[in-house]
Amino acid sequence: MKTSCSRKILVIGLLFLFLGASATLCVSAIGPWSDNFDTYTNGQLLDGTSDDGGWRGWANNPLAFGTVTTAKYRSAPNGLDIKAASDLVHFYNDTTGKWVYRAWLFIPTGQSGGTYGGTYFIMNDVYTDGGTTTHWAVQLQFDNINNVVESEFDAGFTPPLIYNQWKQIRIVVDFDTDWLEIYYNNQLLIEKAWTSGVNNGGDGVRCLAAVDLFADSSTTVYYDDLSWLPYTDELECSAGGPYTGEVGEAVSFSGIATGGTSPYTWAWTFGDGDTGTGQTPTHTYTAPGVYNVTLTVTDSLLDTASDETTATITESAAPVIEIGTITGGLFKVKAIIKNTGDAAATDVDWKIQLTGGLIILGKESTGTAATIAAGGQVNISSKLILGFGKTVITVTADTATKSQNATVLLVFIKTA
Repeated sequence: MKTSCSRKILVIGLLFLFLGASATLCVSAIGPWSDNFDTYTNGQLLDGTSDDGGWRGWANNPLAFGTVTTAKYRSAPNGLDIKAASDLVHFYNDTTGKWVYRAWLFIPTGQSGGTYGGTYFIMNDVYTDGGTTTHWAVQLQFDNINNVVESEFDAGFTPPLIYNQWKQIRIVVDFDTDWLEIYYNNQLLIEKAWTSGVNNGGDGVRCLAAVDLFADSSTTVYYDDLSWLPYTDELECSAGGPYTGEVGEAVSFSGIATGGTSPYTWAWTFGDGDTGTGQTPTHTYTAPGVYNVTLTVTDSLLDTASDETTATITESAAPVIEIGTITGGLFKVKAIIKNTGDAAATDVDWKIQLTGGLIILGKESTGTAATIAAGGQVNISSKLILGFGKTVITVTADTATKSQNATVLLVFIKTA
């Protein structure tokens, strides 16, 4: 626990008597604020002795530095290494409004040490520039002995500590209503009055004076993508759907995102191995089936939200051509071409051919049916026929074919 460093916790009345109102740092707010450590150089020590973005060691001690590193990051190229004597502080000094503090934390498997086991994330509501007078509203311990996350001194939820993954610390603070919500990995640990604080007798100040990344002699953990921003609703998204379509048809998808901090980026997986980007992509499937579609939206703070839906893809609608009844008669042969499919057929070439016998006229007739509606049919007929003898009438249309035995008696065709 932070009290291991023998730091005083004084009530506000004593604080003002001892140092005066100007000693508290809640006099010059800096929010909104963010830092992803990417403007620093690899290996740079954030110790308050150079251009360190406002970071400094506790009590202005340069030996309490954090180290910028490329060894682990959430957003390239840099993250922040906190270990051993690290006790890194940044000032904020906001006193009104509703805010959210986000910090992404990566704890490697095997992380160990710490006076009380683990590392700490702390939000001070009082902090003097030299660190001699302080108390705090949030003290999270990442306990590597019991493998839990704990809001110290609170009998709240203690979720399991997750190793080897970037996980978000999220603190929602409403100074106007004096309220606080603490989340780890999107799980609520505790909600309470901000001024109830941690081990400060309930006499806290409606102010975020400083944030402290405290290693407490533990081995390395990494931070990245820290921000202190006005509160917005949590990032949520909808993938829309469910969607339907046919093989070979471009299916249009449409996503929705709310909350978070815009602008958003959009990433789709279509369930068939292909991916897409943008809010309203299109995708063409090559096989029928029911596909699981996932939309992941990322906001400007790299917070993400995901939603799933389905795309049901059926075989493409297609015409199916069949030859119906073939009949003879005076001078001509007649036939029916049917479309038993579920799409209209267009420009259907057909042919009537007589094979065998002595056919003087009309041995072959051809034509084109401009359109045959789905479930419909057209009637076709041959040219004038003149001949004698037994013959075979063959009618073809598209890939369909059908034959019919017949006898030609000069100008009359009799089908068997």
